[in-house]
Amino acid sequence: MAEGLTALKELALQLGDANPVGHHITNVVLTEEGDGEVRALSKGIGIMADGSCGSGTYEDRIVHTPAGWRIAHRTVHARRVPLGG
Repeated sequence: MAEGLTALKELALQLGDANPVGHHITNVVLTEEGDGEVRALSKGIGIMADGSCGSGTYEDRIVHTPAGWRIAHRTVHARRVPLGG
């Protein structure tokens, strides 16, 4: 688990060439919460340098800060098997 921008950057640097060459987000659904937050549900697709790919789902809690809208918390669910598998 990584927490904070610095930890995420360090994790990405440690992965080096194992990072995806492309990372695409699709099917974004936003839901406004009564407490001024927004919940986001989306699909992620990562494409690796060798052409392999992976899929997952993001569950985000988004908050408005003085710097603009930011992801306050993210849960990632990696898809490892097809539906029904």
